[in-house]
Amino acid sequence: MAAQPSAAGRAAPGGADPAPAPSDLADALAALAFALSPDEGPALRAERDRLARLWRGVRARAAEPRAPLLVVVAGGSGAGKSTTVNTLAGCRAAEPGVVRPTTRAPTLVCHPEDRAWFTDDRVLPDLARLPDDASVTSSAKALRIIASETLAPGAALLDTPDVDSVEVANHVLADQALDAADAWLWLITARSYADEAGMAYLRRARQRHALLAVALTQVRDDEREEVVADLDRRLEEEGVTPTLRTIVPYTAVEDGRVPEAGVTDLRAWLTSLAPTDRRVETRRAALAGLHAALPGELAGLLSAVEQEERRAERLAREAAAPFDEVGGRLIAELEEGLPLRAEVLERWRRLVGGNETLLKVQTAAGRLGEAVRGRLGQPVADPAQVQAEVGGEVARLLRELLVDAGHSARAALEADRAGHAVLEAQPALRRAPEAREAAIARVVDGWQARIAALVEEVGGPRKARARRLSTALNAVATSAILVLFSVSGGLTGGEVGIAAGAAAGSQWLLTKLFGEHEVRRLLTEAREDLLARVDELTRAERARVVDAVAALAPPAGAVAALRAHAERS
Repeated sequence: MAAQPSAAGRAAPGGADPAPAPSDLADALAALAFALSPDEGPALRAERDRLARLWRGVRARAAEPRAPLLVVVAGGSGAGKSTTVNTLAGCRAAEPGVVRPTTRAPTLVCHPEDRAWFTDDRVLPDLARLPDDASVTSSAKALRIIASETLAPGAALLDTPDVDSVEVANHVLADQALDAADAWLWLITARSYADEAGMAYLRRARQRHALLAVALTQVRDDEREEVVADLDRRLEEEGVTPTLRTIVPYTAVEDGRVPEAGVTDLRAWLTSLAPTDRRVETRRAALAGLHAALPGELAGLLSAVEQEERRAERLAREAAAPFDEVGGRLIAELEEGLPLRAEVLERWRRLVGGNETLLKVQTAAGRLGEAVRGRLGQPVADPAQVQAEVGGEVARLLRELLVDAGHSARAALEADRAGHAVLEAQPALRRAPEAREAAIARVVDGWQARIAALVEEVGGPRKARARRLSTALNAVATSAILVLFSVSGGLTGGEVGIAAGAAAGSQWLLTKLFGEHEVRRLLTEAREDLLARVDELTRAERARVVDAVAALAPPAGAVAALRAHAERS
């Protein structure tokens, strides 16, 4: 009596379960998108899906050790797969074709008592189940299930499309079927037994320690001895040791079948697999073989994943590098000169350097002419106005540097096909971030506020003296900025002297209020604070690019799981 899909039948015997692949392996594989492998991506994703199906099937089969075995009948075009299945089934179950590819869709034949085991998604879950008389095209992802009293309960046959089919969908289905097999029945002809395509599959069976029967079909009497000897030699060279190697002689096919005598060995082999204890043993061996073959099965994907990790690191590094340079470039630009207007600087000079001795020094240094002396009657500068001018120029420089860094980052990505995939996935990277202007304003405003706070901290007991000199706090803070950075950018001729006078007046004011030592401390901390704020801003823009690359990189958890499974096995 065959095992039934009951609660008792589905329970594994104590200690009899094979060691399945780790339960999270299929999930780890499914998490790999290979988005950073534009050329190899389709093939890698197909292999990913195959392996994910394979190991989900491993778990399902391990949970049902007494279930009927799935014996997959596979081979190249014209090997007689459908004819052999029909002969063993005792009926025209599979429909051979006259136009290649011959087998048009997979057909499963089992004893009526076993049918319930195959109507759900325990095996080949991607294939829809169809009624016996359904018409199926070669492109349909569907499975026909035929019941036959001639087959012994406990072992089902699956007729598959050709592994060498010119239609990709057909040999993909054949691969899926072999991945789900508990045993392989491999058919080859006297003309095709040495073909590399078939030998590659036999090597896969060897690597998986699959239970394998090899049937050499369509063998004529006059070639039997030579062909069989050569086949055995080739199998030995490949290290393939089938449990059965049999011959199906050349004969006429009637009603889709050959004479029973041609499949006697195959029927005996199939019947030997049917008893419950043999099924459990066969399934345990099949799953253990798959588990042992896991490193080899995963090697290609693991190598591709590790290559993607390196590619993601390189892309992120190259795209982030321009933002890392923004702070240093800003300081260099500021030291070359803040391009403030000459009239603003002149009014500032009058505010901070309004004594005759300092005026003479400034005039001599800058050779100020009548144009400068003519401004002496103008109102002195409003410190807030100058502060706003300074802040505006710092913001402008910072904005230009960020725009330039963004262009360089995009150019680095565009230069690489994987980087181009990042830009396609994250089109917002082609535009400036919406929050950039507000972030720049926060940097400049925060920096100027911090300088004012530093002035208060450094001034300490001298604050009263600063007030007696009628110098407002923001005027002192602005003086610190004008001393910290040159203000001669873009000025020519006599205007350079104005800038020198403004800087000298600011230096005089700071030194008079705080002393040289404290002025140096103030300026150092002001520079460091600006760099820290700019670094925080560029980290945010840098992270925008790095995160976009990371979003397409292999998930770290999936990579770690994949690597652990490969090493564990």
